[in-house]
Amino acid sequence: MSDNHSQKAYRHIRQKLLDGAVLPGARLSYGSIGKEIGVSATPVREAVGQLASEGFVELVPQLGAVVRELSREEAIELYETREALESYAAARAAERISERLLTELRRNLDQSAKLVEKVKSSSRGVASEATAKQFHSLDLGFHMLVIEASRNRRMLKVVGDSHILTRIFQADRHEFSRDILSKTREEHEAIYDALSSHDADAAYESMKLHIRNSLDLTLAERDRATEGDRWWAGN
Repeated sequence: MSDNHSQKAYRHIRQKLLDGAVLPGARLSYGSIGKEIGVSATPVREAVGQLASEGFVELVPQLGAVVRELSREEAIELYETREALESYAAARAAERISERLLTELRRNLDQSAKLVEKVKSSSRGVASEATAKQFHSLDLGFHMLVIEASRNRRMLKVVGDSHILTRIFQADRHEFSRDILSKTREEHEAIYDALSSHDADAAYESMKLHIRNSLDLTLAERDRATEGDRWWAGN
């Protein structure tokens, strides 16, 4: 994908997947996406081919490109991979992190704290779509800063891809309630404390716990939603 238009289309679709803007099972229209970014359908098709090779999209005969739907088993495997990689990265980050990245992590946490307070003060206690998108962006940013601090550039792409798959799995199920946001931020704070203390063991364990809790929450919400779908289908 050396063509600039193809790269532009690739980045655009990848970001849409990260934002949860397209749900699992949704069809990707080459023409519509091309119009969004001002390119023809051809580079979009090339970008989708790359995304398909990376496992984010399926090319279905007579239908076209469709966002993948991950099974429960695939989600568990995905989180197990994230746990192994990101826990290791957090331990290395504790040994190698710079003051600049610690400052960026602190800023990230302060921004997420404001969003948590915003949701806590709302009448429903659930983040709006805009707030959820902001929080998700900060959540991803926090994890990628930890990977950056580990100084392992190869891991940046692998972990970034795993977060897209996580987002696809959660896209139509995940609700950002004040309790979920608070817990996520508290776990991020524990990781930050370990990093700022340069405690590799604590960083490893904090990240491992955070990802395991995220898996438990995601599976619980998916199972609850699936039960709800079954109930509606039977009524």
